[in-house]
Amino acid sequence: MQLIGLVGSGSTTLYTPIIIWDQVEHLAKEEQLVLIEDGKRGLRYLGVLRGVKRYEPFLNIYRRTSYVDNPELVETGTLPHSSGYSALIGIIHGNRLREVDLPPNPGSKVYVVESSSDLGLDLGEGLRIGYHKYSGIDIPLDPLWITYHVGIVGATGTGKSRLVRALIDEVLEKTMYRIIVFDHTGLDYALYYKENIVDASNIVLDISLIADLMLSRTGLYQPTYEPYILYSILKYIFEYYSSHEEGSKIIDELKRSSKTIRVHRLKQKKIYEEYGGFSDFLNNIDFESLLETMARHPIKWDRSWFRRVAMDSVGELRGRESSKIRLGVAIDIKLGDGFFTTLSNRNLLPRDIVDRAWKDRLVVVDLSTEDIATRRYIVAGVIYELWKRVETNKASIDTLVVVDEAHNYACRNCGEAHYALTRVAREGRKWGFGLILATQRIMDIDPEIRSNINTWFFSKLQTPNDYNELKGYMDLAGITEQSLAALARREFYLAGLMNPLKVPILIRVKEVR
Repeated sequence: MQLIGLVGSGSTTLYTPIIIWDQVEHLAKEEQLVLIEDGKRGLRYLGVLRGVKRYEPFLNIYRRTSYVDNPELVETGTLPHSSGYSALIGIIHGNRLREVDLPPNPGSKVYVVESSSDLGLDLGEGLRIGYHKYSGIDIPLDPLWITYHVGIVGATGTGKSRLVRALIDEVLEKTMYRIIVFDHTGLDYALYYKENIVDASNIVLDISLIADLMLSRTGLYQPTYEPYILYSILKYIFEYYSSHEEGSKIIDELKRSSKTIRVHRLKQKKIYEEYGGFSDFLNNIDFESLLETMARHPIKWDRSWFRRVAMDSVGELRGRESSKIRLGVAIDIKLGDGFFTTLSNRNLLPRDIVDRAWKDRLVVVDLSTEDIATRRYIVAGVIYELWKRVETNKASIDTLVVVDEAHNYACRNCGEAHYALTRVAREGRKWGFGLILATQRIMDIDPEIRSNINTWFFSKLQTPNDYNELKGYMDLAGITEQSLAALARREFYLAGLMNPLKVPILIRVKEVR
C-alpha cells in the first residue's frame, strides 16, 4: 500500500476529491483501488480512482500570462500537479463492507491498494472469472443473482466470448445450474465444448417455417403463393410416408382419427395406396404428432419430387398456369437441390436438446449453418420447451440460456425469438431461469429485455449511441466513453447485482482455453 495524496474539500458520500502528491503521481492511475483513512473518525473507506487530471496554475487556457510570450520560462517556472476523485465503494468494517453514511474528512490520507492483503476484505465465495486490473484482487460474482440475467456488451474483438466461457466454466464447477448455449457463428463455443455440441441442422423444422424459408428465398408474393407452398409441403409429407414401409401405421399416427379408408388412384403410371386419402389426412392431421413423427422417421426431401407435387397442388387449388410456371422456376433455380438437402434427415426436437441439458448440464447448439429465421425458430423452440418444464413441475428449473450475438434474437423485430426471450427476462428469475446475452449492440436489444438485465459487463462499445443508452439507465460512477475506448482486450467493467463492490469496477478476465 502506497500513500499517494490527501482528500480535498467538498467530499460527499458518493465522491471524494483527491489531491495527488507530485512524487507518486505515476502510481495514481485511473481505476486504481484506493484506501482512504479518516483518522479523525477512525473510518477506512474503499474507493476507485477516476477523473485524474493534470493542472498548472499559470498555464490556464482562459488567462494570458507571460509564459505564452516567453516559452523558455516553462522549463524552470511551472508548478504542475494532479488531482482526481474517488468513487466511494463502502466503509471497511472488520472484513466486510458497509454503506457510506458519512463523507471522508478533508485531509484524510489516500493510499493506493496493491494487493488483497492491504484490505483484509472477505468478498465471499463466488464465480471467479477475473480480477481487478491493477491490484490483482479477485472479484467473485455472487451466483445468487445470476438468474436476474446478465448482459455482456462490447465491440468486436473485446473478448466477449472468453468472458462467457469463463462464466460457463465457473457456473458448471460451482453451481448446479444447467446451461444451453446458442452459438451464432459456430466459432466461439462449439470449438471449445466439442463433446456437448448439437448441430442445428439436425433439428426438425415445422411446416410453417419451411414455407417461410421457401417464400423468403424465392421472393414469391406471400399472399398468393403461401397457400400453394403449405399445401405442397403437407402433400409431399403425405406421399413420402405413404410410400414408407410402415406407411399405414405412420399416417394413422399423424391423424386425430385412426379410421382408415383405403382408396386407389393412378398417379404418374404408378398405383399409390392412400390411407384415408390426402383430403382426410389434411382434415385430421395432428401437427404436434407430425413433428414427433418427422423426428422418428426423418424425411428425405427431393427437389424433383417436390416440384411435381407443387405443380399438382397449384392445379388442385385452381391456381393460374402462370403461377404454376413461376413456382416451378423458383423451386428449380432459387431453391435448387442444396436447399432440399438442408431440410433432409432432421431427427431432433427442442425437447431432445432440453433432455440432453438435463443429462449433461451443458449443451452448445451450433446455429452457424442455418438461415436467420431458422436460428430464431430454434432459440424460441428450446425456450418454449423449458417453459413446459416449468409449467409441468411448478418448480425451479435452474437453467441458464446463453445467446451469442443476441441482437439477432432479442431485437423488437426478431419475431418469436424476441417474444420467448422477453418472457424469460420478465418472469424467468422466479423459476431459476436466467439469460446471459452477449452482443455488440446494446441499442438493438429490446428495451423490455434490457431493463430486466441486472448485471452488466461492458467494454469498448460499437457506437456513441450505445454508451448513451447504457448511461441512461445505469449509474456509471464517472466512467466516460473515453475510458471505455482505452480498454484492452479482455478488460470489462462489471456493474450490477453480481458485483460485490457495488460500483462499476474494472476487471481483467482470466485466461481460458
